[in-house]
Amino acid sequence: MTRKALWIVLLATLQWHCIQSYVSPYKAPATGYLVVEGYITGNGPSTFKLSRSIPLPGDSTIPVVTGAQLQIEGSDNSIYPFTETGNGGYLLTSAGLNSTTQYRLRISNVNNETYLSDFVPYKPTPPIDSVNWISDPTGVNIYVNTHDPIGNTRYYQWTYNETWEYTSAEQSGFVWEHDSLLLATDSNQYYFCYHNDSSSLILIGTTAKLAQDVVYRQPLIFIPVSTQALAIEYSVLVSQYALADSAYNYLTLLRSNTEQLGTIFDALPSQPGGNLHCLTHPNETVLGYISAGTIQQERIFINYRQLPDWRYYIECPLKDTTVADDEASMIMFFDEQDYLPIYLNRGILTANVKSCVDCRTQGGSTTKPSFMP
Repeated sequence: MTRKALWIVLLATLQWHCIQSYVSPYKAPATGYLVVEGYITGNGPSTFKLSRSIPLPGDSTIPVVTGAQLQIEGSDNSIYPFTETGNGGYLLTSAGLNSTTQYRLRISNVNNETYLSDFVPYKPTPPIDSVNWISDPTGVNIYVNTHDPIGNTRYYQWTYNETWEYTSAEQSGFVWEHDSLLLATDSNQYYFCYHNDSSSLILIGTTAKLAQDVVYRQPLIFIPVSTQALAIEYSVLVSQYALADSAYNYLTLLRSNTEQLGTIFDALPSQPGGNLHCLTHPNETVLGYISAGTIQQERIFINYRQLPDWRYYIECPLKDTTVADDEASMIMFFDEQDYLPIYLNRGILTANVKSCVDCRTQGGSTTKPSFMP
């Protein structure tokens, strides 16, 4: 076989191997693994979410766990019960925790099973120094700065909640409600909307190998140029958490498994070992790592006027059409064909499809958050 023919065979073999489906060696139970997400804190609400893992390729709805009982237990025998909030969520509004006590989480009544985490130290989190942003031709990068002058933190995690204002492509002076044409007001308009989103990536950082416990320009969010988030007004609330080294290592492995796979050069997936255990069935895998400490937060705003070259545009999929100002015509268009009125001129209504006029079709809500300017 010539050298050229050998290379062709090798390349064909590699290509064939690259398109094979990955079969996970881990066999989850039919109900999936219990997934526990949350953070124990004493200077604000503690929120947890319970769900079940789903098999690959992960394109089905994630099932949430309801009807469970959660409580925080301190090494000083203190107990703080949670309240269920729905959709797999559980809330403890406040708790008198302190840095001299260790804490753990107990979960019961999940398929008649009980889960318990290890005791973890309560770590104070240093304040956020600043949340800033810089723009370039590709978009806006948002980053965080922080430091611990005592040098006791070293391991950090960040999450964020975004909110932005946007509009539909066309503004309507009317609304169609209960087979009636009404003037649009602040309470029933659907031109201005507000979209909420939260972090989905694992954002962690460490200064363990640095001389000082200083985090400088830790990347958090990238907003691509000309996208909706910065169409009018954008806000992000950044939360910062101090971690133990074991929690940081767990999240590092979890991030490697979920965010850094996909090429032949990536590490093979491995099963992360958290600090949650099933007391009823000790060999059962539980996904999650419980940490405890204070939370530090910082909110910033970015207005589109600060980005003169943003150039966000939205257009209607269809041209405006006219609708006669009579009940039969309006019912046909607004009830049967999913159009909405825009304006009325001399007995003729201008209308367009709902996706052009109603901002809610883009996933937001007309309810303005109290913190938005």
